[in-house]
Amino acid sequence: MTELYQALAQGLLIGATYGLLALGMGLVYGVSGVVNFSHGDFISLGMFMCLALYSAFAMDPYVSIIITVPLMTAIGALVYIFLIRPMVGHQFLMVVQLTLGLSLVLQNGILMVFGGEPARTPSFVESKLIILGDVVLRVPHIVAFVVSFALAIGLYIMLRSTDFGRSIRAVHQNAHAAALMGINVGRVQVLTFALGIGILALAAALLLPGTPIQPTQGLRYTVITLLVVVLGGMTNFVGIMLGGLIIGIAEAFGTIYLDGPIGLLLPYIIFVAIMLFLPKGLTWSSAR
Repeated sequence: MTELYQALAQGLLIGATYGLLALGMGLVYGVSGVVNFSHGDFISLGMFMCLALYSAFAMDPYVSIIITVPLMTAIGALVYIFLIRPMVGHQFLMVVQLTLGLSLVLQNGILMVFGGEPARTPSFVESKLIILGDVVLRVPHIVAFVVSFALAIGLYIMLRSTDFGRSIRAVHQNAHAAALMGINVGRVQVLTFALGIGILALAAALLLPGTPIQPTQGLRYTVITLLVVVLGGMTNFVGIMLGGLIIGIAEAFGTIYLDGPIGLLLPYIIFVAIMLFLPKGLTWSSAR
Protein backbone atom coordinates (compact mmCIF):
# COMPACT_ATOMS: atom_id res chain seq x y z
CA MET A 1 0.00 0.00 0.00
CA THR A 2 2.91 2.35 0.72
CA GLU A 3 4.21 1.85 -2.82
CA LEU A 4 0.75 2.70 -4.17
CA TYR A 5 0.60 5.98 -2.26
CA GLN A 6 4.18 6.80 -3.26
CA ALA A 7 3.42 6.14 -6.94
CA LEU A 8 0.26 8.26 -6.83
CA ALA A 9 2.00 11.15 -5.10
CA GLN A 10 5.00 11.06 -7.41
CA GLY A 11 2.80 10.76 -10.50
CA LEU A 12 0.58 13.68 -9.52
CA LEU A 13 3.50 15.95 -8.74
CA ILE A 14 5.44 15.28 -11.95
CA GLY A 15 2.25 15.06 -14.03
CA ALA A 16 1.34 18.65 -13.16
CA THR A 17 4.65 19.77 -14.69
CA TYR A 18 3.92 17.72 -17.82
CA GLY A 19 0.60 19.55 -17.99
CA LEU A 20 2.46 22.86 -17.82
CA LEU A 21 4.73 21.78 -20.69
CA ALA A 22 1.66 20.94 -22.75
CA LEU A 23 -0.17 24.19 -22.00
CA GLY A 24 2.38 26.09 -24.06
CA MET A 25 1.88 23.83 -27.07
CA GLY A 26 -1.91 23.86 -26.70
CA LEU A 27 -1.96 27.65 -26.50
CA VAL A 28 0.13 28.01 -29.68
CA TYR A 29 -1.84 25.38 -31.59
CA GLY A 30 -5.15 26.97 -30.66
CA VAL A 31 -4.18 30.35 -32.13
CA SER A 32 -1.93 29.52 -35.10
CA GLY A 33 -2.62 25.84 -35.83
CA VAL A 34 1.13 25.16 -35.55
CA VAL A 35 2.33 21.95 -33.89
CA ASN A 36 5.85 22.79 -32.73
CA PHE A 37 8.02 19.67 -32.99
CA SER A 38 10.97 21.61 -31.55
CA HIS A 39 8.99 22.06 -28.32
CA GLY A 40 11.16 19.72 -26.27
CA ASP A 41 14.38 21.29 -27.54
CA PHE A 42 13.21 24.70 -26.34
CA ILE A 43 12.80 23.06 -22.92
CA SER A 44 16.39 21.81 -23.22
CA LEU A 45 17.49 25.31 -24.20
CA GLY A 46 15.86 26.72 -21.08
CA MET A 47 17.57 24.10 -18.90
CA PHE A 48 21.01 24.76 -20.37
CA MET A 49 20.48 28.51 -19.96
CA CYS A 50 19.93 27.83 -16.27
CA LEU A 51 23.09 25.72 -16.24
CA ALA A 52 25.07 28.54 -17.88
CA LEU A 53 23.79 31.09 -15.35
CA TYR A 54 24.68 28.76 -12.49
CA SER A 55 28.18 28.18 -13.89
CA ALA A 56 28.80 31.89 -14.44
CA PHE A 57 27.05 33.47 -11.45
CA ALA A 58 26.14 30.55 -9.12
CA MET A 59 22.50 31.48 -9.77
CA ASP A 60 19.91 28.98 -8.52
CA PRO A 61 17.55 27.71 -11.28
CA TYR A 62 14.55 29.22 -9.49
CA VAL A 63 16.26 32.62 -9.44
CA SER A 64 17.48 32.36 -13.02
CA ILE A 65 13.91 32.55 -14.35
CA ILE A 66 14.11 36.34 -14.02
CA ILE A 67 16.53 36.13 -16.96
CA THR A 68 15.55 32.98 -18.83
CA VAL A 69 11.79 33.64 -19.06
CA PRO A 70 12.07 37.11 -20.69
CA LEU A 71 14.95 35.92 -22.90
CA MET A 72 13.11 32.79 -24.09
CA THR A 73 9.96 34.84 -24.65
CA ALA A 74 11.91 37.21 -26.90
CA ILE A 75 13.47 34.25 -28.74
CA GLY A 76 9.99 32.79 -29.25
CA ALA A 77 8.74 36.05 -30.77
CA LEU A 78 11.71 36.23 -33.17
CA VAL A 79 11.34 32.57 -34.18
CA TYR A 80 7.68 33.07 -34.99
CA ILE A 81 8.21 36.34 -36.92
CA PHE A 82 11.13 35.18 -39.05
CA LEU A 83 10.58 31.41 -39.35
CA ILE A 84 7.07 30.26 -38.46
CA ARG A 85 4.85 33.08 -39.74
CA PRO A 86 6.12 32.92 -43.36
CA MET A 87 5.13 29.23 -43.41
CA VAL A 88 1.69 29.53 -41.78
CA GLY A 89 -1.00 28.81 -44.36
CA HIS A 90 1.24 26.53 -46.41
CA GLN A 91 1.05 22.75 -46.35
CA PHE A 92 1.07 21.29 -42.87
CA LEU A 93 4.08 19.09 -43.65
CA MET A 94 6.15 22.16 -44.53
CA VAL A 95 5.58 23.58 -41.05
CA VAL A 96 6.37 20.17 -39.53
CA GLN A 97 9.65 20.01 -41.49
CA LEU A 98 10.52 23.54 -40.40
CA THR A 99 10.03 22.82 -36.70
CA LEU A 100 11.89 19.51 -37.00
CA GLY A 101 14.77 21.38 -38.61
CA LEU A 102 14.66 23.94 -35.82
CA SER A 103 14.83 21.03 -33.36
CA LEU A 104 18.06 19.81 -34.96
CA VAL A 105 19.54 23.31 -34.95
CA LEU A 106 18.79 23.79 -31.24
CA GLN A 107 20.04 20.32 -30.32
CA ASN A 108 23.32 20.66 -32.18
CA GLY A 109 23.82 24.23 -31.02
CA ILE A 110 23.51 23.09 -27.39
CA LEU A 111 25.85 20.19 -28.15
CA MET A 112 28.53 22.50 -29.59
CA VAL A 113 28.37 24.92 -26.65
CA PHE A 114 27.99 22.54 -23.71
CA GLY A 115 29.31 19.22 -25.03
CA GLY A 116 27.58 15.85 -24.95
CA GLU A 117 28.18 14.79 -21.34
CA PRO A 118 25.22 14.74 -18.92
CA ALA A 119 25.20 17.71 -16.54
CA ARG A 120 23.40 18.75 -13.37
CA THR A 121 22.41 22.15 -12.05
CA PRO A 122 22.33 22.23 -8.23
CA SER A 123 19.55 23.99 -6.35
CA PHE A 124 19.10 24.84 -2.69
CA VAL A 125 15.98 22.63 -2.57
CA GLU A 126 17.39 19.74 -4.60
CA SER A 127 17.94 17.37 -1.67
CA LYS A 128 15.10 18.54 0.58
CA LEU A 129 12.33 16.06 1.37
CA ILE A 130 8.92 16.15 3.00
CA ILE A 131 7.84 12.93 4.70
CA LEU A 132 4.11 12.29 5.13
CA GLY A 133 3.77 8.98 6.93
CA ASP A 134 5.45 6.44 4.68
CA VAL A 135 5.33 8.69 1.59
CA VAL A 136 8.46 10.65 0.72
CA LEU A 137 8.02 13.76 -1.43
CA ARG A 138 10.81 15.76 -3.03
CA VAL A 139 10.45 19.50 -2.47
CA PRO A 140 11.32 20.34 -6.13
CA HIS A 141 8.35 18.21 -7.24
CA ILE A 142 6.05 19.99 -4.78
CA VAL A 143 7.25 23.40 -5.99
CA ALA A 144 6.69 22.35 -9.61
CA PHE A 145 3.20 21.06 -8.78
CA VAL A 146 2.12 24.26 -7.01
CA VAL A 147 3.58 26.60 -9.64
CA SER A 148 2.15 24.57 -12.53
CA PHE A 149 -1.41 24.69 -11.21
CA ALA A 150 -1.07 28.34 -10.21
CA LEU A 151 0.08 29.22 -13.73
CA ALA A 152 -2.68 27.12 -15.31
CA ILE A 153 -5.27 28.99 -13.22
CA GLY A 154 -3.61 32.28 -14.11
CA LEU A 155 -3.75 31.47 -17.83
CA TYR A 156 -7.41 30.48 -17.53
CA ILE A 157 -8.25 33.77 -15.80
CA MET A 158 -6.22 35.69 -18.39
CA LEU A 159 -8.10 34.06 -21.27
CA ARG A 160 -11.49 34.74 -19.65
CA SER A 161 -11.02 38.16 -18.08
CA THR A 162 -8.53 40.25 -20.08
CA ASP A 163 -8.68 41.92 -23.48
CA PHE A 164 -5.63 39.99 -24.65
CA GLY A 165 -7.20 36.73 -23.51
CA ARG A 166 -10.42 37.51 -25.35
CA SER A 167 -8.35 38.34 -28.44
CA ILE A 168 -6.66 34.93 -28.20
CA ARG A 169 -10.04 33.19 -27.94
CA ALA A 170 -11.41 35.21 -30.85
CA VAL A 171 -8.47 34.32 -33.09
CA HIS A 172 -8.79 30.68 -32.04
CA GLN A 173 -12.49 30.58 -32.93
CA ASN A 174 -12.28 32.45 -36.24
CA ALA A 175 -9.18 34.41 -37.24
CA HIS A 176 -10.90 36.05 -40.24
CA ALA A 177 -13.85 37.27 -38.17
CA ALA A 178 -11.46 38.49 -35.46
CA ALA A 179 -9.58 40.54 -38.04
CA LEU A 180 -12.85 42.09 -39.25
CA MET A 181 -13.59 43.09 -35.64
CA GLY A 182 -10.33 45.05 -35.49
CA ILE A 183 -8.10 42.49 -33.76
CA ASN A 184 -4.51 42.43 -35.00
CA VAL A 185 -4.36 38.68 -35.67
CA GLY A 186 -0.65 38.67 -36.54
CA ARG A 187 0.25 40.43 -33.30
CA VAL A 188 -1.86 38.03 -31.24
CA GLN A 189 -0.19 35.04 -32.90
CA VAL A 190 3.31 36.39 -32.27
CA LEU A 191 2.59 37.19 -28.63
CA THR A 192 0.92 33.84 -28.06
CA PHE A 193 3.84 31.89 -29.53
CA ALA A 194 6.25 33.98 -27.45
CA LEU A 195 4.15 33.31 -24.34
CA GLY A 196 4.19 29.58 -25.08
CA ILE A 197 8.01 29.57 -25.28
CA GLY A 198 8.26 31.70 -22.13
CA ILE A 199 6.17 29.10 -20.28
CA LEU A 200 8.72 26.47 -21.34
CA ALA A 201 11.52 28.49 -19.73
CA LEU A 202 9.60 28.42 -16.45
CA ALA A 203 8.87 24.71 -16.82
CA ALA A 204 12.56 24.04 -17.54
CA ALA A 205 13.57 25.67 -14.24
CA LEU A 206 10.93 23.65 -12.37
CA LEU A 207 12.09 20.34 -13.87
CA LEU A 208 15.81 21.04 -13.51
CA PRO A 209 16.70 20.52 -9.80
CA GLY A 210 18.07 17.01 -9.37
CA THR A 211 17.53 16.11 -13.04
CA PRO A 212 20.51 15.17 -15.26
CA ILE A 213 20.33 17.00 -18.58
CA GLN A 214 21.86 16.37 -21.99
CA PRO A 215 21.45 17.97 -25.43
CA THR A 216 19.56 15.00 -26.91
CA GLN A 217 16.75 14.97 -24.33
CA GLY A 218 14.45 17.27 -26.33
CA LEU A 219 12.75 14.46 -28.26
CA ARG A 220 11.55 12.83 -25.02
CA TYR A 221 9.92 16.04 -23.84
CA THR A 222 8.36 16.63 -27.25
CA VAL A 223 6.82 13.15 -27.27
CA ILE A 224 5.49 13.51 -23.71
CA THR A 225 4.02 16.90 -24.56
CA LEU A 226 2.31 15.56 -27.66
CA LEU A 227 0.83 12.68 -25.64
CA VAL A 228 -0.58 15.11 -23.09
CA VAL A 229 -1.90 17.61 -25.64
CA VAL A 230 -3.63 14.98 -27.78
CA LEU A 231 -4.99 13.24 -24.69
CA GLY A 232 -6.34 16.52 -23.35
CA GLY A 233 -8.03 17.56 -26.58
CA MET A 234 -5.44 19.95 -28.09
CA THR A 235 -6.90 23.27 -26.89
CA ASN A 236 -8.73 22.48 -23.65
CA PHE A 237 -6.67 23.64 -20.65
CA VAL A 238 -8.56 21.49 -18.15
CA GLY A 239 -8.21 18.42 -20.35
CA ILE A 240 -4.50 19.13 -20.91
CA MET A 241 -3.77 19.37 -17.19
CA LEU A 242 -5.77 16.18 -16.58
CA GLY A 243 -3.85 14.48 -19.40
CA GLY A 244 -0.58 15.55 -17.77
CA LEU A 245 -1.65 13.97 -14.48
CA ILE A 246 -2.63 10.71 -16.22
CA ILE A 247 0.70 10.45 -18.05
CA GLY A 248 2.62 11.34 -14.88
CA ILE A 249 0.81 8.70 -12.81
CA ALA A 250 1.28 6.09 -15.55
CA GLU A 251 4.99 6.86 -15.68
CA ALA A 252 5.31 6.57 -11.89
CA PHE A 253 3.41 3.27 -11.77
CA GLY A 254 5.50 1.90 -14.62
CA THR A 255 8.71 2.86 -12.83
CA ILE A 256 7.69 1.41 -9.45
CA TYR A 257 5.69 -1.70 -10.36
CA LEU A 258 7.09 -2.85 -13.71
CA ASP A 259 10.61 -3.73 -14.75
CA GLY A 260 12.38 -3.07 -18.00
CA PRO A 261 10.83 -1.82 -21.24
CA ILE A 262 7.23 -2.53 -20.16
CA GLY A 263 7.51 0.01 -17.36
CA LEU A 264 8.79 2.66 -19.76
CA LEU A 265 6.03 1.84 -22.25
CA LEU A 266 3.16 2.03 -19.75
CA PRO A 267 2.29 5.72 -20.40
CA TYR A 268 2.11 5.02 -24.15
CA ILE A 269 0.00 1.89 -23.65
CA ILE A 270 -2.47 3.82 -21.48
CA PHE A 271 -2.51 6.65 -24.04
CA VAL A 272 -3.42 4.26 -26.85
CA ALA A 273 -6.08 2.58 -24.70
CA ILE A 274 -7.75 5.90 -23.85
CA MET A 275 -7.64 7.12 -27.46
CA LEU A 276 -9.30 3.92 -28.66
CA PHE A 277 -12.38 4.74 -26.56
CA LEU A 278 -12.12 8.57 -26.63
CA PRO A 279 -10.62 9.46 -30.03
CA LYS A 280 -11.32 13.17 -29.47
CA GLY A 281 -9.46 13.15 -26.18
CA LEU A 282 -10.65 13.78 -22.65
CA THR A 283 -12.62 16.85 -23.76
CA TRP A 284 -15.16 14.50 -25.39
CA SER A 285 -16.11 13.04 -22.03
CA SER A 286 -16.34 16.48 -20.39
CA ALA A 287 -18.53 17.80 -23.17
CA ARG A 288 -21.19 15.15 -22.83
